[in-house]
Amino acid sequence: MKNELMALFGDQLRWFMRLNCKQRLCVLYFCLSFGILLSLVFDHPLLELLVVLNFGASAQLMKRQVPLTDLED
Repeated sequence: MKNELMALFGDQLRWFMRLNCKQRLCVLYFCLSFGILLSLVFDHPLLELLVVLNFGASAQLMKRQVPLTDLED
């Protein structure tokens, strides 16, 4: 099982391990914001707006701080 996972995600894991601590935190913040955006449904529109704004902020931070040129599609 571990070998199959490494075959699927090996390039991304190597890319992640080459990042410094600040860049790793930015990536984890983006993943957390994306997960919250996909998984939560709110009854109040203000909370939905805050989640969307949080995701936008995490995307901007990741765009500025993390080099994405080493990743393949």
